[in-house]
Amino acid sequence: MHWYDTPQPQLHPIEWGRMIAPEHNSSPHRITIHTQEWHHLASARFGPARPCSWSPATHWTGDSYRYDIFIHPQYRQEALRWWNGSGDGWLITPDSSSRGEQSLLRHIAGLDNEAIRWDYCHFLWQASERSRLAGEAHGTHQLTTAFLEGRLKRRRRSGTTSVEIVPNIHQLEHTGLP
Repeated sequence: MHWYDTPQPQLHPIEWGRMIAPEHNSSPHRITIHTQEWHHLASARFGPARPCSWSPATHWTGDSYRYDIFIHPQYRQEALRWWNGSGDGWLITPDSSSRGEQSLLRHIAGLDNEAIRWDYCHFLWQASERSRLAGEAHGTHQLTTAFLEGRLKRRRRSGTTSVEIVPNIHQLEHTGLP
């Protein structure tokens, strides 16, 4: 029996996660997950081998990916836990059912077909990961451009040093902003 064959995932007492979508104007930061506090709702394992996109004769087993859905009733949060060849982690989202919103993770957990649950979980993980990487690339590009244009301003307040990006006046003139 392999890790992907078991209905319950193998968990460490403490693992790491991040919000699926961080608050506006904030960067994703690591969240400590005490796994014993979370309740397992559903597993999402790949299922039978499927044809690859480049060759119908080649089949992909998907054994290198596993997803599990959890809830934390006390903190009113839901999570998608992922495990793949690059590591593992948790994607956390607030439970907004009290506002009358349908929870996508609870909906996925309620699907009977585990391979379809896997498809949805994999899509969510890929979208979150690609958004995180795009955000990091954009931030790096902004800092690099500001550095090359000499628009970084170093400030020291109360013993804390920070760096601010000074707006590009030429770009503001072209946009019509004051």
